Amino acid sequence: MSEKEIVRIGIIGCGGIANGVHITQLLNVNQCKITALCDINPKALASTAARVGIDEAHCFSDYHDLIACPDVDAVEICTPNYLHIPMAVDVVHAGKSVNVEKPLAIRYEQAKALEDALAETPVPNMMCFSYRFFPAVRYAKWILDKGLIGKIVSVNVEYLKSSAFWEGRRLEWRFVKEYAGTGVLGDLGVHLIDMARFLLGDFHSVCAQTGIVVKQRKRLDSEEYGSVETDDYCNFLADIGDGIPGSFTVTRCALGNANTIKYDIFGEDGVISFNLNNPDTLGVCIGEVDKKSDGLHQVRVPAEFRIGQEQMFVDMVSGKPCQFLPTVEDGIACQKILDALLDSSEQRRWVDIR
Repeated sequence: MSEKEIVRIGIIGCGGIANGVHITQLLNVNQCKITALCDINPKALASTAARVGIDEAHCFSDYHDLIACPDVDAVEICTPNYLHIPMAVDVVHAGKSVNVEKPLAIRYEQAKALEDALAETPVPNMMCFSYRFFPAVRYAKWILDKGLIGKIVSVNVEYLKSSAFWEGRRLEWRFVKEYAGTGVLGDLGVHLIDMARFLLGDFHSVCAQTGIVVKQRKRLDSEEYGSVETDDYCNFLADIGDGIPGSFTVTRCALGNANTIKYDIFGEDGVISFNLNNPDTLGVCIGEVDKKSDGLHQVRVPAEFRIGQEQMFVDMVSGKPCQFLPTVEDGIACQKILDALLDSSEQRRWVDIR
């Protein structure tokens, strides 16, 4: 394989999500190479560069320099939420492919700048809705598309974490509305929203309740306390697809749960159930035989439904067909739903998706 066939990737942001997900996967992906890094934190930049093997000439503190680097074909944005749109717009204007972490923006009004940029310069693009790539989710999509559980009756969804109670956790950017926009709603709930859109259809209206449990935390640079501004939990109802009622629970206050995502989709002819702590299995009860004998039972997801997030990004940049890849367009649709959920919680009423 020649150098020209290799997708050269630059990563903006060398924090936990970049090192824990993006880089870990990219180091095992065919036909790509990480060629540049950017971070305003010199220690994080140096540590990640040592891990990946990036020389000093390709380590940047200004993201504009990474985007302009001639050794970068595609850019991954792994920064706090408020930076996603301005950075992605600059990548698009440079004519390079872009992969953006979720949520896309603080509010849709901010995201429109990227929507307009892509209309002018339609480069390959992707959203990091990671759970859409899990085998159980893709197998569930196949079953639903074939109509094997009949008309959908309802869906119940949970995303449970205990991260609000991590000992010593300080007032990081995720707790500041200016930088994060939302708390668990945009950080965790957006994954549930994307999966629901992927599996069941668009949202039509929502009704939400949000709240803050840990109301104060020590600041990052002192022992003084500051106020937490973003939600610790969000419970909401939704009208999805062809009138499907959905019930969603999202919280970082669920002790005993490190990162638990549960989906139960009930149809007139069967049930699909998955817990993404076990992403290679799917709970099913499909057809008369299952309903009369085995009931809901676990099946192993076939190998054909396994694909990695970063492998698909590289495939897309290389021009290969990528089924069910989440794009910025999906990120924009989810952002409109996030906005409606915030409005609903503040106004204490059902809100239609605009």
